[in-house]
Amino acid sequence: MSGGATRRAVVFLGLFGVFALPFGGFGRDEPRRVTCSFSNPAYSGWCKENAAVPEGGSAEGVCRGILSCLNDPACSKTYCSATTVRSGWKLEAVEGGPEKK
Repeated sequence: MSGGATRRAVVFLGLFGVFALPFGGFGRDEPRRVTCSFSNPAYSGWCKENAAVPEGGSAEGVCRGILSCLNDPACSKTYCSATTVRSGWKLEAVEGGPEKK
């Protein structure tokens, strides 16, 4: 890039950042996410669900809540590609983003 093109790119990116802030593009405090992995002999492959970790909550707690629903025939939430398998699920892995400080 030439000197002029570099300056224009820097100015553009700077203006973009300033104007994007009010729209939530940058600097927004996004909730921490977790990926929960489940297995079931009656389900082909592992099921992976992504969910937000509520303020003050834990990644493990979110995954345990999903597991509870997966093993409850009365639960109406849909997980694992809307599977109808509602027993025998096991939590295999909890992968969360870094803890907020």
